[in-house]
Amino acid sequence: MKKGILLAALMVIGLGCSATAQTTTEENGTINITMSATEYLPADRIIFNINLNAEDKTPRQAYQKHKQQEELLARLLKEFDIEEKDIKFQPIRVDKMYRNNRNDMYSRTNQQVGVTFDDFEIYEEIQLTLIENNFDSFNGSFSSSMLEEGKEKALLTAIQAARERAMMIAEASGVEIGSVYTINYSEHTVQPMQGAQMEMRMMADSAPSLMDFDQVVSVTSNISIQFKIAD
Repeated sequence: MKKGILLAALMVIGLGCSATAQTTTEENGTINITMSATEYLPADRIIFNINLNAEDKTPRQAYQKHKQQEELLARLLKEFDIEEKDIKFQPIRVDKMYRNNRNDMYSRTNQQVGVTFDDFEIYEEIQLTLIENNFDSFNGSFSSSMLEEGKEKALLTAIQAARERAMMIAEASGVEIGSVYTINYSEHTVQPMQGAQMEMRMMADSAPSLMDFDQVVSVTSNISIQFKIAD
């Protein structure tokens, strides 16, 4: 078979998905297809990340300040009825720091806390409550309760589109495709919007808000399939 490289782009838009492909034919008796498919899911969850940190002269003093923040945050999360299964956190980290050309040594703590909830009505209220209680480092991003279903559907779409593309290339080349020789895939989730750090919205409850607009989360599966050319 004469060596050739065919590049193709396929866009399939419908039912909230899209697909793109790159095709290569080679002399080794195979047709190689690289395909991506994306599913767009409704954003019905918010992942809220809170950074706890405290500074003081000694590690013990910094740790004590940090524990006060931790206790306050735990109380606030209980007030918002955040379930335990929706709270993820990392252990406290304590670092030795320097200021003024290393003449001033102090200690700093750091701890990441992630909170997931689906009640968008409390999003702004949580932000304002954190600010009022001197939490100054947090951000939010959208997610979906349908991520696993979206990943599976995107993968199936990519596989089907890859086979259809291989069959089209084979037919145009006067050959037939055989069995799959190799297959590799990966997947990733793209968050459509990242909440700005320390967002402060002081609008009245009845005022317009960006939260009034529906958002989506895209899930993409990437697949590479090498089809044998039938003898």
